[in-house]
Amino acid sequence: MDIPSRIWKTRAAVGLVSVGAALSLSSCGLLLPGRPGDAPPPLEEAPAGEESEEQVAPAGDGGEFRTGPIPSSSVTFDEELPEVDSDDPVVQVEGELVNMVQEFAMVTDSSTSASCDSFDASLNGTIDCTATFQGISIPFTVDIEGGEFIFSYTPTPTEGMVASRDVVEDEMRYMSDNESVRCTMDEFQLVPVDQTVPDLKCFAKGDPDEYEVKFSIYGSVYVSRVF
Repeated sequence: MDIPSRIWKTRAAVGLVSVGAALSLSSCGLLLPGRPGDAPPPLEEAPAGEESEEQVAPAGDGGEFRTGPIPSSSVTFDEELPEVDSDDPVVQVEGELVNMVQEFAMVTDSSTSASCDSFDASLNGTIDCTATFQGISIPFTVDIEGGEFIFSYTPTPTEGMVASRDVVEDEMRYMSDNESVRCTMDEFQLVPVDQTVPDLKCFAKGDPDEYEVKFSIYGSVYVSRVF
């Protein structure tokens, strides 16, 4: 899957400056999870009138509902991740992948790691990298645009990104205005980006409907009722 990239930063290094691009199509599209423009439309109001006991039985009765406070807004990632401080181009790319997967999941994990093939930052090429987050491997291809003093790179996850069930369920609480919800996913799970996730449905207690989930290229979570 080809995910648009953004410029992470330009950093002076010994002989080279890296311009890391992640999750982008153009070099100037910022990855800001939960941007105001990304907010999904409000849910439609349920029809007025009394509902039968059968109608209000939750469609998600087959699993355990988890209860938590209803967020006041759509979920966002507000943590400050450490900047990558290295003169080694490989370490720079690996460090940005470590930050990238945590930003997408909206969860920090100090054990997150990344490993990339070695490369010559002065030459164009493509390398393979693998990030590991919450014990899940996330493969990437990384296109390198080399240069004598500046090199840029664009990572593309080849099998998806890792999402957090807690984050998805918080978004479900916000969208449904319901404290008790459940989503049919693992605590952390590899998901496709920019498309509805197959076999992932969310439910709110007392709500007969089911909801589907989609993750934007920015890591934002969209929950919408299945009609």
